[in-house]
Amino acid sequence: MGKPTLITVLRHGEVEGAPHVFRGKSDPVLSANGWQQMQQALRAFPEFDAVATSPLARCRAFADSLTSAEGSVILNDVREMDFGDWEEQTPQAAQALSPDLFERFKNNPEGLSPPNGEPFDVFRERVSTTFNQWLDKADGGHRLLITHAGVMRILLVEHLGLPACNLYRIALPHAASFQLSILADHPPCLLNLNNGMSCAI
Repeated sequence: MGKPTLITVLRHGEVEGAPHVFRGKSDPVLSANGWQQMQQALRAFPEFDAVATSPLARCRAFADSLTSAEGSVILNDVREMDFGDWEEQTPQAAQALSPDLFERFKNNPEGLSPPNGEPFDVFRERVSTTFNQWLDKADGGHRLLITHAGVMRILLVEHLGLPACNLYRIALPHAASFQLSILADHPPCLLNLNNGMSCAI
């Protein structure tokens, strides 16, 4: 019988630039506060056997600071969704741009895409496929993935069997985290979510 693999998934911290906007393919760096948020979050967890990261700077820089000379594994397809015309817009501005689509997307994004953005179903498939490939043949140990809120919601929906209409009911503030225990031939087990941190966004 194999061993359970523990996976900690960590969202990047606060970034430079406007707060509370759709931030997908845009690539700002972590703010000083963002670095502190992530460092604080990791104090709750033991050491990791492997570190993987989104290629975007707000994740990759922190991941590289944790690893030795061989560096972290870059998983290109665990980058955030491309929000198209909503990119760098507040929710209120995005809603003003496309009122009907925005409401439908918020309630259930399946089969939809932001204007000139990435289809949600394509985003979901690339995240799920890449995550499963990263865990292929995993047998014990503790892995860390540094990524984005949208990616984390996809992983929670996929591994806990939640409907996609509940996607945006999961609060994931900066430096939020969750832990999964995964054992072959068993359903994944959620061990914790946000580790007791405040979920005010």
